[in-house]
Amino acid sequence: MSNIILRGAREHNLKNIDLCIPRDKFIVITGISGSGKTTLAFDILFTEGQRRYIESLPTYVRQYLQVLAKPDIDVLKGIPPTVAISQRTSIFSRRSTVATVTEIDHFLRLFYAKAGEQYCPQCGRPVHPSTPTEITEAILNRWQEKEVTILAPKVRQKKGWHQEVFKEAFKKGYKELRVDGKIIHLTSKIPKLSRYQSHDIDIVIAHYIPKIQKANELQALVALALKEGRGVLSVMTKDDIIFFSERLFCPFCQIGLPPLDPRLFSFNTSLGKCPFCDGLGEVDNEICPQCQGKRLNKIALSVKISNYNIAEIEGLNIEAVLEVLSKLKLNVRQKAIAKAIFPEIYTRLKFLKKVGLDYLSLNRGGHTLSGGEAQRLRLAAQLGSNLRGVCYILDEPTIGLHPRDNALLIKVLKALRDRGNTVIVVEHDPATIEAADFVIDLGPGAGKMGGKVIAAGTPDEIKTNPASITGQYFKKPLSLSIPQPTSKNWLHIKGARAFNLKNIDVDIPLGRLICVTGVSGAGKSSLVMEVIYKGVKARLQKTTPPQNHDDIIGWNALDRVLVVDHSPIGKTPRSTPATYVGFLDHIRHLFSQVPAARARGYKPGRFSFNVVGGRCEHCKGQGKVRVEMSFLPDVYVDCEVCNGMRFNEETLSITYKGKNIAQVLNMTITEAVDFFAPISIIRRPLEILKEMGLGYLTLGQPSPTLSGGEAQRIKLATELCIGTQGKTLYILDEPTTGLHRLDIEKLIKVLHKLVEKGNTIIVIEHNLDLIAASDYIIDLGPEGGEKGGMVIFQGTPEEITHHPHSYTGQWLKMALK
Repeated sequence: MSNIILRGAREHNLKNIDLCIPRDKFIVITGISGSGKTTLAFDILFTEGQRRYIESLPTYVRQYLQVLAKPDIDVLKGIPPTVAISQRTSIFSRRSTVATVTEIDHFLRLFYAKAGEQYCPQCGRPVHPSTPTEITEAILNRWQEKEVTILAPKVRQKKGWHQEVFKEAFKKGYKELRVDGKIIHLTSKIPKLSRYQSHDIDIVIAHYIPKIQKANELQALVALALKEGRGVLSVMTKDDIIFFSERLFCPFCQIGLPPLDPRLFSFNTSLGKCPFCDGLGEVDNEICPQCQGKRLNKIALSVKISNYNIAEIEGLNIEAVLEVLSKLKLNVRQKAIAKAIFPEIYTRLKFLKKVGLDYLSLNRGGHTLSGGEAQRLRLAAQLGSNLRGVCYILDEPTIGLHPRDNALLIKVLKALRDRGNTVIVVEHDPATIEAADFVIDLGPGAGKMGGKVIAAGTPDEIKTNPASITGQYFKKPLSLSIPQPTSKNWLHIKGARAFNLKNIDVDIPLGRLICVTGVSGAGKSSLVMEVIYKGVKARLQKTTPPQNHDDIIGWNALDRVLVVDHSPIGKTPRSTPATYVGFLDHIRHLFSQVPAARARGYKPGRFSFNVVGGRCEHCKGQGKVRVEMSFLPDVYVDCEVCNGMRFNEETLSITYKGKNIAQVLNMTITEAVDFFAPISIIRRPLEILKEMGLGYLTLGQPSPTLSGGEAQRIKLATELCIGTQGKTLYILDEPTTGLHRLDIEKLIKVLHKLVEKGNTIIVIEHNLDLIAASDYIIDLGPEGGEKGGMVIFQGTPEEITHHPHSYTGQWLKMALK
């Protein structure tokens, strides 16, 4: 089938839509915020494609996989297996790095395990094979006065029950085993282990006291341990465990080393991680002195190939890794191993270079990456799989990309399409929309006013369709902000040198909207987050500022500094926009003042679904009850007691203007503005949220269902509701994420309102609409990584268009034309 046929899609706010989507094409789904793009792309196309693929697997495999619920549709034909690369799934932990996310680390670990040359972790000399006699002498010399336990390793960090190991040891007559660090007495009754956890199991060969027992006894025990341990044994004392090996032994330090294993080079396993920092590279936010931030233990770091250990390779940026790997001096055996492994590594490295991420080092922490960087890393891992016939679904992959680099990403997405895959992108970027084979424009409004297909076709057809809001904006030129008078107060940053910043000086006018621009990796976040935010915050709080700059002058003209980011406004469904902004307290108070409520003595807490008394106790105020369905996905059904209303009958009997509290929470913000028009303390914050383009959200919408962009705008609205709190420095990181140009216009108006109150806003941004509307620009570069970190330009948007060496200025100039 050459098309994906969708009929009767009603999921969330979609209005029973029908679509015919061409397969093996590059498709963009666009539309204003809240129009249903994510619902169509992820909740329907991805979920159903994934669900059908999982259903084709055997039952014993499905029990380990999350079973997805079937979306609310009539028909979906021709959908291939789907892979989602979204913003939310691209959030990584401190234990992930660029190398682990792209799977480059997996191949490097395999290379070092199979081709690595081991050196003694104590003296640095090469280790050599040793005989049982040499091992016996080493034990006698080292522990002449102490009792030792001779162990034969059988299992190292492997999941499973391992019943066969227990049975074999019992059959051979062994009395004790060491299981996960504890000595147990072995009987015919086999101990139960968790099959889902990794285990260590050693046979206790004997307890030996060198000064009492004879040396020839020890030699026999060593020979037996080496036989059971396949050439490896360990000696345990009260204080330590030392390995000995027939293959790997240092005669100078009298220690042996375990055989090489890919897990030895992982900082996420007990075999490889540095024990002092638990594989994080940091202790109390300082570089771990034992591993120097390399995360691995001494044994892993002592394995080298051409004088590089694995941490030294992963400490390089993408471009440098490509160069080093191509110049490694390898013997014949190592070359054969490299021939099998390196193509996988090169594919991923070259892709990262193509999409402008060559400035990243392989050991860069996943939690420090922007949303766009994270998506492109996951895309690199997918490209390495060389699949065809797959439907890739991406959520705004241009996040964090300078307009200069968009063409590189588009080229990669088209290469994915040309390989025989369908590529579906949720996107607002004009260049990406113009490059698509097919565009789906949803709208016309957001929330209940959206969910319809208002245009579908080629980019040229979208541009000429009068019903398409997206198409109209292609004809709408950018306009530069009106130059402001010179600012009275300035913030002067002296000698900023965080990460790749080159000891730069930066001047920032206070009481203005400032954009910090530059290509990916130019140093924008380093300057704004690490230097300005942390430096000003420390001075305001009278604590020690970070040592990544010389001085900040003019900070005393500010009263506070605040980061308004994309983090959720609440972690549980019990948090809502109404509770975060604060006007729900006034609504509850209003209901408690209704005559019927006063007669019954109801307080404001009665109208909270989080408080015992007013809520429905059957569902604990959730409104829904989970029904477990074994091999089918769990089903959430409306509570049979309150019918999904969250409150008990007594509470719901209290009404204001004919609406009970549950009906009010189900209103959209736009509806609530009219409903509470006479009550300014409630109406005003609602109007601000509506001005932010969030009128489609309901008052009781659970916070976890909000996007990062929605959460950020709610935080800004809260600041506008609070009113003046002195002179505030607001810091925003790409606030246009997820926003249509129509919504960006609204955002710009809100930002200028905050500035008009005397506040300063610093925005890290690539979006040309917001850059053009700013009062002042700081452009960093010229490139990313080590080639960045310098100030290219400081001045107004109009002035940057005349700068010959600014990429931002060049693209802004083209957009203005």
